[in-house]
Amino acid sequence: MTEKTEAQTDEIKTEEKNAGRKPDGVLTKKFGAKTFIAEIFFNHSSKDTFQDKLLKAIRSEKTE
Repeated sequence: MTEKTEAQTDEIKTEEKNAGRKPDGVLTKKFGAKTFIAEIFFNHSSKDTFQDKLLKAIRSEKTE
C-alpha cells in the first residue's frame, strides 16, 4: 500500500472539483503522430490578471 503525498491529494481534489466544469481554454499541439491536448482552467475568484500570471511564469523560468 502506498501513501499519497499532500501534493497528490491536492491534485486529486482539484481534478475532482474541475471534473464537471468546462475548461476556459483548450490548447492542441501536434508532434509527429502524437497530439497533445491541454485543458486550461482559470480561478475566477482570483484577483491576479492573466498578465500577472504570465509575468510570474516568465520570471520563474528566468531564475531556473
